[in-house]
Amino acid sequence: MLIAKSSSFDLRATDRGDLHIKRDGTGILVNGRRKALPLRLHPEGEFIYIGNRPYRGTVEIAAGKDGLLLINEVHLDSYIAGIINNEISSKWPEGVIKSQVVIARTYAIFSMRKKANSPYHLESSVMGQVYNGASGEDDIVRKAVRETAGEILLFDGEPALTVYHSNAGGMTEAAVDVWRSGYPYLVPVESPFDESAPRFVWEFAISASLLGEQLSAAGYAVRSPEELSVLDTTLSGRVRRLAIRDASGGELRLSGEDMRKALGYSNLRSTFFEVSRSEGLFVFRGKGSGHGVGLSQWGAKGMAENGYSYKEILEHFYPGTELTTAW
Repeated sequence: MLIAKSSSFDLRATDRGDLHIKRDGTGILVNGRRKALPLRLHPEGEFIYIGNRPYRGTVEIAAGKDGLLLINEVHLDSYIAGIINNEISSKWPEGVIKSQVVIARTYAIFSMRKKANSPYHLESSVMGQVYNGASGEDDIVRKAVRETAGEILLFDGEPALTVYHSNAGGMTEAAVDVWRSGYPYLVPVESPFDESAPRFVWEFAISASLLGEQLSAAGYAVRSPEELSVLDTTLSGRVRRLAIRDASGGELRLSGEDMRKALGYSNLRSTFFEVSRSEGLFVFRGKGSGHGVGLSQWGAKGMAENGYSYKEILEHFYPGTELTTAW
């Protein structure tokens, strides 16, 4: 998987010792000496340290378009064990931990198939699944990985796209309404335990002038917003499209997801919102967090706390899929 893109890296405990690696033209300098790319490094002991973080497996440094690529090749189960505490908490009930293990494993396999000819199959950031090496592992997570060994979700005999998010706001979303590509198992379902999440409801206020600046910075031609209105919503109740009218009478229409991107995902936590204007401010009031498609992590936590097994949780959030032991 891709760990990072940069012009330089510091690595410790490799089979070649501690290294400072820096891009130099089409090649690299390793502790000041020119080396050819790609360069594969093995751990001296159990881990290679990138910065202060331990990583299992091998590390390859390859040329990328905008710098060096740092790629970690690691066993799938070690990868899964490393991401769980970055996505949820191992202090949560066993049912939700096992659910997260199964969907993380399935998502990884789905992505690996899609990028079979790429120099890396997964990204370690929020663009894939958040992975910081072995520092995220613990005994609880490793146990959940062992007890679900080889288990993935299939649909029509193929690994499912098991996307997930933090909180559905009480109802998940259809994939087709977020990404324009639909999947029969990524459809709206109720998520009645989401209210237990912190910041289940949220509010974000922004001045008209700052709204105009941020929309302009995102490439939209709106100078002085005067009115913002929701045009239509999806089946789950999220904003599909909204209109922004400016002082000159011009109108911009954009999707709820595009508005989130323009204003920041940490500000507009979901498209499950209403908007009003008060004393020069546009006020967004919403619920939930994330794109809303697939498993709601807080919803799954609530289900587990109320006695649902991980198999029942998976069946609920991915209806029509089949839990299979693939190896």
